[in-house]
Amino acid sequence: MSIKNLKCTVAYKGTAYSGWQKQQNFPTVQGLIDYALFKLFGGEIKTTGASRTDAGVHAMGQVFNFCVETKFEPDGIRKMLNGLLPQDIRIKDCVEVDYNFSSRHNAREKFYRYIIYNRSTMPPVYNDIAWHVYDRLAPARIHEILPLFKGKKNYFTFSASSDAKRYEREIKSIKIKVSGPWIIMDFRGRSFLYNMIRRMAAAFVDYARGTTNMADVEKMFEINDRANLTSTAPAHGLQLVKIIYNKHNPHTKAEVL
Repeated sequence: MSIKNLKCTVAYKGTAYSGWQKQQNFPTVQGLIDYALFKLFGGEIKTTGASRTDAGVHAMGQVFNFCVETKFEPDGIRKMLNGLLPQDIRIKDCVEVDYNFSSRHNAREKFYRYIIYNRSTMPPVYNDIAWHVYDRLAPARIHEILPLFKGKKNYFTFSASSDAKRYEREIKSIKIKVSGPWIIMDFRGRSFLYNMIRRMAAAFVDYARGTTNMADVEKMFEINDRANLTSTAPAHGLQLVKIIYNKHNPHTKAEVL
């Protein structure tokens, strides 16, 4: 048997979990995957995730990798893991990659989506997957402030308290789409600070509501003070859509995302 480095794409509904990262005494997605791997292979397996999602945040395309000595084929491992995991965690695919591949360090870009339902009443079926904003917004106004987010910026005001050593980030793109009651905010970037997207979504809603103006948003970048932005959008409206890798990544044996 040979040691294989396996790259898996996983989708999950984050409602019941305290985020992705394994924690003591709290149910997490990584913790359940690690336990399923332990039961499958009879020993501790260390997984590495591409991105750390917070409690209540969902994922369509989280990626993790792990090394294991096994005779099983990757797709067989996928099927067996799904048989051991709860229904709100599904392994979508599993492929063998180069031994030096890291789902975290080789990631080129992360694609997050924030979903808002903007009507006075929201069907209960959407309760866990969208932020229900009752008062009518003017989402077209958000495009007025998007130029402020271009280029490398200091996002201290848009972050929550964390152990980050630097707060400069560059967002590759932000797209706002509206369809009936739905407001979809798509964010792409190399990396994001803790709660950064949720706080940006809250700032966009405040601006679309008319409770803040251009000068208020400019101040959020000019003065590093979290008090300039007092709200954070709820976790359940956020989902990790995809982790993007270079198409010809030298560390992969199979096609990347």
